[in-house]
Amino acid sequence: MSGTGQQLSRLKLYFRQTIWLLLAFIGSFSLYVSSERAIDEANELRQSSDDLTRMVRSYVATGNPKYKEYFREIIAIRDGKAPRPQEYQRLYWDLIVAGNIKPKAYGPPAALLELMQQAGFTEQEFARLAKAKTASDDLTAIEFQAMQQAEAAAALPLPAQLQARQNALQLLFDDSYHQAKAGIMQPIQEFYLLVDNRTAAQVEQAMFAADLLRALFIAIACALFLLVWRVQRQSHAVLGTSLADLYKHISGLGSAKDSALIEVAPDKQDTVLGWLARTQQRLLQLDETRRMAQHRLEHLAHYDGLTGLANRLLLLQSLQQAMDQQPQALLGLAYLDIDGFKGINDHHGHQLGDQVLVQLAQRLSHLQRPKDLIARFGGDEFVVLLYPLDSEQQGAVLLQRLLSEISLPVYVEGLELRLSACAGLTFYPQPGVQADQLLRQADQAMYQAKQGGKNRYHRFDAAQEQQLRGYHHQLEQIRQALELQQFELFYQPKVNMATGEVTGLEALVRWQDPKRGLLSPAAFLPVLEQHSLGIKLGQWVLAEAVRQLGLWLRRGIRLPVSINISANHLQHADFEKDLAALLAPNPQLAQYIELEILESSALDDISTVSSLMSKCSALGVRFALDDFGTGYSSLSYLKRLPLHSVKVDQSFVRDLLVDDDDVPILQGILALTRAFDMQVIAEGVETEGHGCKLLQMGYQQAQGYAIARPMPAAALLNWLPQWQPPASWLALTSA
Repeated sequence: MSGTGQQLSRLKLYFRQTIWLLLAFIGSFSLYVSSERAIDEANELRQSSDDLTRMVRSYVATGNPKYKEYFREIIAIRDGKAPRPQEYQRLYWDLIVAGNIKPKAYGPPAALLELMQQAGFTEQEFARLAKAKTASDDLTAIEFQAMQQAEAAAALPLPAQLQARQNALQLLFDDSYHQAKAGIMQPIQEFYLLVDNRTAAQVEQAMFAADLLRALFIAIACALFLLVWRVQRQSHAVLGTSLADLYKHISGLGSAKDSALIEVAPDKQDTVLGWLARTQQRLLQLDETRRMAQHRLEHLAHYDGLTGLANRLLLLQSLQQAMDQQPQALLGLAYLDIDGFKGINDHHGHQLGDQVLVQLAQRLSHLQRPKDLIARFGGDEFVVLLYPLDSEQQGAVLLQRLLSEISLPVYVEGLELRLSACAGLTFYPQPGVQADQLLRQADQAMYQAKQGGKNRYHRFDAAQEQQLRGYHHQLEQIRQALELQQFELFYQPKVNMATGEVTGLEALVRWQDPKRGLLSPAAFLPVLEQHSLGIKLGQWVLAEAVRQLGLWLRRGIRLPVSINISANHLQHADFEKDLAALLAPNPQLAQYIELEILESSALDDISTVSSLMSKCSALGVRFALDDFGTGYSSLSYLKRLPLHSVKVDQSFVRDLLVDDDDVPILQGILALTRAFDMQVIAEGVETEGHGCKLLQMGYQQAQGYAIARPMPAAALLNWLPQWQPPASWLALTSA
């Protein structure tokens, strides 16, 4: 068992001994009190018969009836007919005189002889009492006689009454009365002598027992004091200090205000104080661990785990703090994005890409001023808080330094990598602008910079932001229009001007806006350029045109339908798969579908576009090159792309009647299409004269307002039977 365990066991033993000794103390004290009470009961046995004598003499002398009443009560008490009064160890006469109030009774009535027997008197003592009782009865008869004479005297004249009372008193004082009294007192004196002898022995014995108990009581009290002292010593040995000091140490345990260590002597290491000191050490260690963990969590919450730069949360907090502390101070916020960083991850792996980011972060940190803050927002995006600034020009110069630093070669794992970045820059103060809004401004400006090329920055422009807000608003409107099915396809016929035959239809999308009415593609297609929503609209147009074509074929209308496909839609990864899914229920529809693509759609990657067009051609569809002549086409495009027809842009046809400069262009295009065995269609035939001029040049296929404006599918059914080509066109053909 350890030293602390032994001390605790000893302390428990002392506590148990103290409890037993305390019980013994209480018992001895009770016995002591009982012994004192036994002495009092022995003294109570001493009674006097003078009460009766005093009462009868007082009654005869005064005639006061209360003394006669007291006399009778004493007789009743002695004979056991009335209860004894309280404190009857004193004389009844004394009780009356002392308080002049009749004493209160207690307990049941008991005859004097019975009390004597209960009191434990011996037979010899009791015989004396019985003899005294007999003499007392005789004396009582004399006393009753004296009282009767006194009562009878009340009816006599005053002289006779006085003489009669004198005679009654004489009965209480003559020799016969004293002899009767002596007949009572003699056995009583003998009784007292016997009782005194026995009582003295009992009192002496009770006093001896009381002295023994008193001594035992004192001894136990001393032993109890000794045990309490030993308990106190042992508790101090267990605690190792006083209770006050222990309470002070416990109260200060873990308190930041009281960081003093608990000092413990070597011989008190196994005490409660020693345990408390060790506990304090453990708590301090836990607190240090908690502080380190909290610091680590705060660092993770505010800093980038890869580069050690600030993260988005810390930058926004610092930005807002700078704006709040000095609202009028000029600060700049730059949003940087590394150009082409995705290629590094794709070709060299993300691990090497992370090393590049770490080097860039270190470089940017070297250019950081004391109050500037550089943060990484994940990926290859960095945000720099430039604070404070003397002028906006200073902010632009600092940002240019950062861009120049990024453009320096980066050496990683034996590779030399050259990078650049685009950045957006905005400044504060601005009325009503918060930190998150300022960050969005820098982000928007960065995207503007990327649209202009690499390694450049763009300053945020409020007017451009307003345009951008309008752009996003338009996108949201178009998205809702798609969900509400507000778009509709119109169809514009294509005809052979030489024969008047309708050779096909072009599907053109319209937006039936509830507020603005019918909108042409020019009102919304430019907004969708390079946006994924444009692909969704293109998918709807393609699906709707195929659906309508199926309806017409079932009604016997066999006209090819041309469908405009944007560059984004054509190069979408699932374009060929989506087209195949649309044609799968009715494959024969493919031969009536012509997909019109803009000339610029094939410029970025002609090999990929050519391959995609070949796959779609295998499904049975044909392709037309729209707006031919407006882009940067070359003869190689006509050779490498699987085209069926070419549509001459209307800009070359519209001014044909007033500008002869377009004639050579139109003639050249016609010669090219014939050389590559392609059909050619002239757009923008707005008047009968345009058609005549084109027919004279050799064009036959045409499309324009002179033939028909775009119309809904239902209106087309009414237009087809009514169509007649102009007579001038037919005349030129017949001639």
